Amino acid sequence: MTITTWIATHIDGSTCTITTTSANCPENHSYTQAADAPGTKGLLITMAGELALAGFNRLEDYQRAVGGDIETLTLDASHDIIANAEGLRHRLPINPLGSAIAQSPLGGDIIIIGADNSSGEFVDIDQTVVDRIRRWSGA
Repeated sequence: MTITTWIATHIDGSTCTITTTSANCPENHSYTQAADAPGTKGLLITMAGELALAGFNRLEDYQRAVGGDIETLTLDASHDIIANAEGLRHRLPINPLGSAIAQSPLGGDIIIIGADNSSGEFVDIDQTVVDRIRRWSGA
């Protein structure tokens, strides 16, 4: 497993979640280091166990990343998990790494994102969480 440190952005400014992991997207992209990309930084964890840092600017970016409507689960006091709200109902494949982190079965790709509980807004994921997941997964 590897962790992608480049973020692919479509011409309309939306984050490409396909290219960050598999390079299959037909759109033209610009590439930015994850630390320099616009938007809130999160860790995309694919069903295949791939890890990719990504920037998310709007709801549609999160929905595209998880493949549908989102649901938010609390990971810890300052981080949330964003998953497909109907991933299991739609029989998306189980995300083994995501399910282990959540301690609950999750279908499809997921995002780990920072959470500001006072404002209710998503914020950048803490690098220590990225490092911990990376070590734990062997990436």
